[in-house]
Amino acid sequence: MHLWQKYLRPTTVEEALAGLASAAGPARPIAGGTDLLLDLKQGHCPPVHTLVDLTTIPELTALEIRADTLFIGAAVSLSNMVASELVKAHARALSEAAQLVGGPQVRNIATLGGNVVHALPAADGTIALMVLQVQAEIADLEGRRMIPVGELSWDLENR
Repeated sequence: MHLWQKYLRPTTVEEALAGLASAAGPARPIAGGTDLLLDLKQGHCPPVHTLVDLTTIPELTALEIRADTLFIGAAVSLSNMVASELVKAHARALSEAAQLVGGPQVRNIATLGGNVVHALPAADGTIALMVLQVQAEIADLEGRRMIPVGELSWDLENR
């Protein structure tokens, strides 16, 4: 049994958005996949035709200072955040929250974006981001915009 039919590895956010929009069937972004792959295998989410791998997009794997602001891409692993001196210096609550997620093997694969998007009650990363009053950059086919993490909403039926 195949959990998906097509796997894309774009190198830009725009390519990823185009891949999601043009898929022949349901499409989902993936980075770590610790929750998504388990949900697909166990039938806890609708079948997927196309997976779009975000780990090949440098912007989404970046962890750096940009214009005096800490920037963490959605595909940065939790273990990279825990180890990062930048995160410890500028967002200690996020570093500590990331260290609470799963075990070392999960943290090596799981991403901040996945922790936030999966919207579990124990989404430690989301709580830290809200306390730190973080802005999330949202990209879609119409452009990009910044919104407070606390204003993100999820369609739990179609996550």
